[in-house]
Amino acid sequence: MDILIVEDEELYADQLQLLIRRIGHHPCAVAESAEEALKKFEMHQIDLAIIDINLKGEMDGLELGKWLRRLSQLPVIFITSHYDNDEYFEKASLLSAFGFIRKPLDETQLFRTITLALNYQSASHTNPIFATESLPPQPPLKAALLIQSKSKLVKIKQEDILFIEADDKHCTIHLDDGQQYLERISLKEISKKLLPQIFAQSQRSFIVNLDKIQEINTSEFTIKIQDFWIPLGNSYKEYFLKKFGFQ
Repeated sequence: MDILIVEDEELYADQLQLLIRRIGHHPCAVAESAEEALKKFEMHQIDLAIIDINLKGEMDGLELGKWLRRLSQLPVIFITSHYDNDEYFEKASLLSAFGFIRKPLDETQLFRTITLALNYQSASHTNPIFATESLPPQPPLKAALLIQSKSKLVKIKQEDILFIEADDKHCTIHLDDGQQYLERISLKEISKKLLPQIFAQSQRSFIVNLDKIQEINTSEFTIKIQDFWIPLGNSYKEYFLKKFGFQ
């Protein structure tokens, strides 16, 4: 199993990696902050996250846990030096955390908590009756993108996106209210996060929202969205028109 570690103290991060390997799992990514953890989450296939509650930065471990639970059904284990803090425990409980572990780490407790969490998650995926009866109800996931704007994390609705333009390793996300966000991500990677029902790639460097299209000029190979004219690549034309509704 692949496990994400979110810990800003190097000593504990190293210890967690060692213990995880010892019980036969893979620490696939280590992050020092919530912001870095969200990016690692997008980059890796993760089965479980172990998060220190008291992270440095604008977002603490509990807030990170909220985001991960919104984005997926990823099981989360929290660790903290403030084990007797009732407020932390209550917030972790509201997030349906699979564990709440004291620092310094006890090897046996960590082993057992990881094993129980992964076994529970595995049973939930393979037995729908078990999942229905045992998992707490989760709110429906909304179609949104989580992006970083300077020092802030911003959630934008996918339906508000006009189109996305790529330039090397960056993408500019254009919204229908005129706002633009520059994100360090490839077009290929961001396309994996988009709803396939409403987005289609029109050219090597462009993805457009099909619902926002006003006009397609098949002779000039252009697409009009608001005041923008977006190129329609010849090799994308057939695929694009099928997605737009032309057979």
